[in-house]
Amino acid sequence: MIRVVVVDDIPSTRENLKKLLSFEEDIEVVGTAGDGREGIEVSRQLQPHVVLMDVNMPGMDGITATEALAVELPQCPVVIMSVQGERDYLRRAMQSGAREFLIKPFTGDELVASLRRVYELEAKKGAYSPRAAPVVAETKPGGQVCVVLSGKGGCGKSFIAINLAAALRIETSAKVCLVDLDLQFGDVGVMMNLDHSKTITELVDGSGSLDWEFIDDVLADGPMGLRVLLGPFSPEYGDLVRAEHVRAIVDILRREFDYVVVDTGSQLSEATLEAVDNAEHVIVVGALTIPAIKDTRLMLKMLESLRVDRERIAVVVNGHDAHAVYDGPSIERNLKFPVRVQFPSEPRLVAGSIHRGSPLVVTHPDSDIAELLKGLARTLRPSIEAPAEVKLEAKPTGSRRFSLRR
Repeated sequence: MIRVVVVDDIPSTRENLKKLLSFEEDIEVVGTAGDGREGIEVSRQLQPHVVLMDVNMPGMDGITATEALAVELPQCPVVIMSVQGERDYLRRAMQSGAREFLIKPFTGDELVASLRRVYELEAKKGAYSPRAAPVVAETKPGGQVCVVLSGKGGCGKSFIAINLAAALRIETSAKVCLVDLDLQFGDVGVMMNLDHSKTITELVDGSGSLDWEFIDDVLADGPMGLRVLLGPFSPEYGDLVRAEHVRAIVDILRREFDYVVVDTGSQLSEATLEAVDNAEHVIVVGALTIPAIKDTRLMLKMLESLRVDRERIAVVVNGHDAHAVYDGPSIERNLKFPVRVQFPSEPRLVAGSIHRGSPLVVTHPDSDIAELLKGLARTLRPSIEAPAEVKLEAKPTGSRRFSLRR
């Protein structure tokens, strides 16, 4: 049985949901709550498989409660419910740790399918086993997959993904594919100035079998021989791409390329989680602001709850300068996780490369940022036994020096 806790401030809604789910032989509502704080307490006592959570509630709202559950009870995934027109709330909810969201009014079939989907995904990850071991990336034939994540928009995630793909091409002369898996607001095509008429949605419309010839026709040609799979042109098409599509696409790409770099959205969607499952490397991008550090910490907690091996994860931080309030050690103490790279604050260089539609490692190959990106790329090479920690440090004179520490 899939054990569910329903959290909603309207008693009639709780009762209706309970009755609706009572018709399903494999789903049982084991408890209800009227606000976020009560929902946390009920979940703590009952340990449900899924928590069905409303957003707008008095006292503690659903987003705050979801954040708390993601940290305290990561084995109790949350499905968020919300009314039409609250896309901003929904994005924040996914950032806080919700697995899926349902927009009211939804049908009974949509509700049941969502609960089963989240349960099956968590069961596959071993989240319901209290003694489950960390998930170590399965050794698969073909290339290395690197997923770039960020818990907050504006941290430079897409910039890192694009330049990492270019740096891998420069450093290894290998075949590299860049995938834009930000399915609602992906910017890879714009940032690389790619004029291409086909996107990832071409691969999931069911018009034909998915094979390399089909994917090859959809990929755009980027600089230096990079191949690029663009994200949807419009946000509403993002819902067409499901986890099974991502799994099939990544499996084919890793057979054809030495490296597959996947840029993602700022929410932990089903598609993003599937990409993480299939990745040898997970790069978490943060910035030197309190909200970004908080979201980076939540992202790391979420990866921990998903049993992602720490050795697969690298944290990088954008916007470092000599006058920053936070330094590497203070961020590491806050995150309880080592920072692999601190990228310096060079807004003119970054903006210039974006406006040109060309990676910074190409336009300014000798810059500090480019050197760090190429150093990060080298740590992803399979021949390196232990990833190096790339640190950006400041000399007393204000100039910068680089060090690679194992």
